[in-house]
Amino acid sequence: MSEKVAAKYKIELHFGKNRTVSGPNVCAVSAYESGRHLDGDGDEMMYICSERDRGLMLGGQVSKDKDANVVRGTDGCGAFISGKMIRGGVAMCPTCQRAVKAEALTNTMFLSLPTKRLATFVTNWFRKLESNCDIYVKYHPTDIRYKAMQDAHGLDKARMLRGLSIYPLDNILKDVTAGATLESRIHAFLAS
Repeated sequence: MSEKVAAKYKIELHFGKNRTVSGPNVCAVSAYESGRHLDGDGDEMMYICSERDRGLMLGGQVSKDKDANVVRGTDGCGAFISGKMIRGGVAMCPTCQRAVKAEALTNTMFLSLPTKRLATFVTNWFRKLESNCDIYVKYHPTDIRYKAMQDAHGLDKARMLRGLSIYPLDNILKDVTAGATLESRIHAFLAS
């Protein structure tokens, strides 16, 4: 029997309410260096080479006015930056060599996409992360997966896991080596 492959990274999607099979669906997507890879020391957030959006700057300070205009973050190359690449409050992108203030780094992408386009987005991230990822999906409390977990394991476990579904790297590799395309398998997982 072959040894189980421990993924170096994980991609995590959190779906909002009213999710449908084909979408468009609202979700938050983030990436982590897997705790299983780090000898069980917990997952480490991966950052994206792109500054996050921030509130309107007034006199060098970010406005606390909730109705203030949003200043769009500058676009980076979209590569991933590990926490180890942050020194003295500055992150250095290993791909484009751009320096970004650590406090302005993006760590989560908020998307509203049809499932097919979301599968393409996740496939691109998978490849950027060395094709070495597990994919985790969590659901809104109104989703049937969340409710099924609540019925099976109780409210506390359902709240903790949010209807968690995992597509582990081992299964991804088996599916792709059997002839399926990576994007089609990710699409099937996200649509299930």
